[in-house]
Amino acid sequence: MEVTFEPYKKITFQSHLEYKNADEFAQAIASSVTGGPGMQFLTRLFWANGILFRFFNHPPSEAQAKELFNGHLILDHIEFAPMPTFSKSIKIHENPDVTISVFDVSKHVVLNPLTAWIRDNLVTK
Repeated sequence: MEVTFEPYKKITFQSHLEYKNADEFAQAIASSVTGGPGMQFLTRLFWANGILFRFFNHPPSEAQAKELFNGHLILDHIEFAPMPTFSKSIKIHENPDVTISVFDVSKHVVLNPLTAWIRDNLVTK
């Protein structure tokens, strides 16, 4: 059996939104969802290279599949905020019963270089 690994050659995203910090980002997410005490949001946030983020894909299509097979990952939208130190969760200050989970993807072969690029090119200094 042959096993091969072919990383993406190119990553493109078509829009982005920067939040000034992790708390502002988490609050924006929490304010758009209603729920009871102790609620864990289904929204996953990711962290790598000092960047807290989430991304949205385009709906599947034949054109999208063709790009993927050619090594080109196209994301629709990325939201991010600087977060220098990793934390497994973020508590919402206005509602301490609400927690958003954060996943460390700093060793992910695609998301690590993506966040390094975001940190170096998009984060407001």
